[in-house]
Amino acid sequence: MAQTNSSGRAQAGLVGALRDAASAFAFLTVLPSRWFSSEKPGRIFAWFPLVGLAIGVVLAGLASMTFLPPDVRRFITLAAWVGLTGGLHLDGFADSCDGLLATTTPERRLQIMKDPRAGSWAVAGVALLLLGKWAALGSIAPAWLIAAPVIGRWTMALAVYAFPNARPGGMGASMRVGLGRPQIIAATLTAVIVVVALGRPAMIALGAALGALVFIGRWAAGRLGGGLTGDVYGALCELAELVCLLTLAMLPGTQ
Repeated sequence: MAQTNSSGRAQAGLVGALRDAASAFAFLTVLPSRWFSSEKPGRIFAWFPLVGLAIGVVLAGLASMTFLPPDVRRFITLAAWVGLTGGLHLDGFADSCDGLLATTTPERRLQIMKDPRAGSWAVAGVALLLLGKWAALGSIAPAWLIAAPVIGRWTMALAVYAFPNARPGGMGASMRVGLGRPQIIAATLTAVIVVVALGRPAMIALGAALGALVFIGRWAAGRLGGGLTGDVYGALCELAELVCLLTLAMLPGTQ
């Protein structure tokens, strides 16, 4: 009887893990996957770097299409990068630019970030972000593209865990339920395994992205009254990816 109960718990745990993984893909990408409702949606953060790995492999494959002109290859890769995520994090980055860079009170910044209209900071920020990625794509070998989506989604999981939520009723707050140390450990192990497999430049890029997370996260929390929102978590993912790409582009042995 004890063995039966143990086997049942193990099976239930495996099913739960698979559902969490499927939900992570459904939440972060437009890939065909199913979202499973859960009382603890924060458990899906354990799988964020794995989703990043899948995205990175697709991007590396597209960037390896040497039969295409270099600029066309870069455009297709960048377009796929935006398309695979449904523009989710890019939208958060745009809203964050409008809100965080506004010269007003934290309460008003939060209101601005809820406005669906894009302001001048959003347009300028997204343009610069995409130009930065475009420039870096032309300076690194395709295989290194795997690192950025993995590191970006790992830093996002860290941000949700480490920073309080500035808007208690928002999606960012609800997604924190179920997120704890086990999920962060699992996400970190996945990210570290991928980065170590890629080599020293990827390790340096991970360190740079972590530094950017700490600096920008603390600055953003200060601008919003002490916490972050779902939009900022997405923005931190985008910025971590950019920092990762630019770091790799400047290191020897990545071309």
